[in-house]
Amino acid sequence: MKLLQVSKFYPPELGGIEAVARDLSAGLMARGVDVEVLCAHTRWRREQAVGPAGERVTRAASAGLWLSTSMAPGLVTELRRRQEAADIIHVHMPDPLAALAVWAARPRGRVVLHWHSDVVRQRLAMHVYRPLERWLLARADAVVATSAAYAESSVPLAPWQHKVTVVPIGAPPPEAPPAARVQRLRQLADGRRIVFSLGRMTHYKGWDVLIEAARSLPDDVLVLVGGGGPDLAHYRAMAVQAGVAGKIVFRGAMASADVEAAFAEAAVFCLASTVRAEAYGVAVLEAMARGLPVVATDIPGSGLGWLVQHGSTGLKVPVRDPAALAAGVRQLLEDAPLRQRCGDAGRARWASAFTVDAMCRRMLALYDHLLADRPGVPQAPVVEPSAR
Repeated sequence: MKLLQVSKFYPPELGGIEAVARDLSAGLMARGVDVEVLCAHTRWRREQAVGPAGERVTRAASAGLWLSTSMAPGLVTELRRRQEAADIIHVHMPDPLAALAVWAARPRGRVVLHWHSDVVRQRLAMHVYRPLERWLLARADAVVATSAAYAESSVPLAPWQHKVTVVPIGAPPPEAPPAARVQRLRQLADGRRIVFSLGRMTHYKGWDVLIEAARSLPDDVLVLVGGGGPDLAHYRAMAVQAGVAGKIVFRGAMASADVEAAFAEAAVFCLASTVRAEAYGVAVLEAMARGLPVVATDIPGSGLGWLVQHGSTGLKVPVRDPAALAAGVRQLLEDAPLRQRCGDAGRARWASAFTVDAMCRRMLALYDHLLADRPGVPQAPVVEPSAR
């Protein structure tokens, strides 16, 4: 089987979609699938390379971003060159350029749309993009949603539910952090308990809410935030203005070893996202895989509230409520048995249904189903929350 993944970017570029594309490449290559990845570069230069799992990676030259879309016209040409050879073309959405490339190439192979999120912010641009999105959904042989909750609440997917199958994102197992990175973090914390948060510095992650919540946390708590992005300087300045710059530290983009050290040393993981652009919460799943209890916002229509089981794997709090967020964090910090139970339950939930291996098995079953020309799409059972 020959698989062509089309993604906006690809590691070493960081992001949730990029991590999913990488993990799928590695897991499917290990199962004998011939994987090639097509994505945009971050510079005006075409580049071909071999990824860590042996996958071939082509990056089309890009002139930069406009409305969060990479201006890489070569992506259309690259897809046209490859579309005849691919059995499955797996397109990670949202990505208007990838949608345009599929429309222009008119591939003959099976097209799978990986629906990570609806487009929720660029409303003016949607007048232009919406017809293309509808065409792509009509052309697709299958649509992969990361949770039933998100699929059921998605307006664009509503007419195409017969094509939708749920394949939850999986997280890889934890890796032991280098001792030197752990020691460096302990020096930064200086005996304080660590609350860790991780994500891109962008509008929907709720960093302003977390900054306000930090005011209500005890003085022996350090809120450590990892992640780069266009708004990093803005949130650092906001923390200074709020008078909590010593209590909440925005580290910027963190190397994987530093992320693992933070997961290992933290007492609680926290995610304060505010809208459905937070469709799943990969960082939350990574925390669960490491046995770390979670406080997360219960966003209507998002998979985040489905992933976190209130009172079992962590605590869910209302959106945009700094007081409730701080109260949830304090509850876990002050109740060691609850922290332990939530951490253990989160790790068990990850191991039962949300590993990379489980994700790859479900995805390969979908590919086999499509290539065998069977009707409909497979519906594999997924572990459902027992607590709300």
